[in-house]
Amino acid sequence: MIKNINLIFLLATCLCSGQSFNSPLTNPFSLTNAGGFNSPVFVDIDNDGDLDCFSGLGIGQTAYYKNNGSVSFPSFASWQLANIFGIFDAGNNARPAFADIDFDGDYDLYLGEAGFRILFLRNTSATTPNFNYISDNPAGISGLGSNVAPVFVDIDDDSDFDLFTGQLDGNILFFRNIGSRFNPSWANSLTNPYGLSDVGSRSKPAFCDIDKDGDYDIFIGNETGDIIFFRNTGTKTNASFGTPLTNPFGLSNVDNNSTPSFADIDNDGKEDLFVGAGNGNIYYFKNTTVVSVEEEQNSSFIEVKAYPNPVANTLSISSRNINLANAELSVYSILGEKLNLATTRNGSSAIINFSDLAAGLYILVIKNDVVSYTTKIIKTGKGF
Repeated sequence: MIKNINLIFLLATCLCSGQSFNSPLTNPFSLTNAGGFNSPVFVDIDNDGDLDCFSGLGIGQTAYYKNNGSVSFPSFASWQLANIFGIFDAGNNARPAFADIDFDGDYDLYLGEAGFRILFLRNTSATTPNFNYISDNPAGISGLGSNVAPVFVDIDDDSDFDLFTGQLDGNILFFRNIGSRFNPSWANSLTNPYGLSDVGSRSKPAFCDIDKDGDYDIFIGNETGDIIFFRNTGTKTNASFGTPLTNPFGLSNVDNNSTPSFADIDNDGKEDLFVGAGNGNIYYFKNTTVVSVEEEQNSSFIEVKAYPNPVANTLSISSRNINLANAELSVYSILGEKLNLATTRNGSSAIINFSDLAAGLYILVIKNDVVSYTTKIIKTGKGF
């Protein structure tokens, strides 16, 4: 009986791994209020293994918080102006975004501001950062709105950084990198691509694969202090964003002018969310998503294909590195009942007959003496 209860719990854990965040903490880890309309970002600027914080401010300066803690237990020093690294006053509403844009091993800076510009500052050192101003709106960037909030992500999985920017009118501009990882060149901008939409005003985007499905989802802050979430329902090479949700997963309004930024600040493998606000505070939402049994047990070196899924009649299974002839193949109902299904094996492949099962959700478990693999199978009506 205890064994059955444990099995049911295991399967329930596998099925119930939705995203969630704790209630916010204000200015955690010794972060302090450096000024209003702030926009925090996290980057290991000195290459010491932990994440430091830079926060753009409404007055145009950028505050720097050195992490004197560790990769798992951050502790930030009192802020100082980032002009110690050559990062100068942008005028108003500084919005920093870091990326190794030229693939030389250090983080360069694109700095948005209240006007219609992104300032490009190239970093010349991975351990003792030194930023040199290169140009405004480099490499073909044009058509920006005001209050530019840049962020980098490889949205099409071609191994270079693409550029998204928020702006005053609430839309998102997208600049595809048509150059290379060493020498970016930006295509003409697209407004609200891939199904995105206007979020009100003063949009500030941040990307994170929040559901661990291999593509990037987007969270967008706005003037009213909310976080608008668009789940990527496409793929890592062809994004498609779904219907927007406001403050999902336990997130909450931060009063006004929310600016989200993701960082795995405690090294637990989950991206936590920091949100800058108009009042100058930084709000920390710890990612408390329960890692599913499937995610914990299915190591990246295990290669298994189970198809078609959904399945109507027979499920084919193949693996390059598990001998299915000697492995235990089991199918369970969501109540933990082990089902007796006809199974045919042939070395690295197998076929399981699902045709007599009712439509619904089932769990496939593959085990041998070394590994355990778990995945969900959807059974449809016959002839699907």
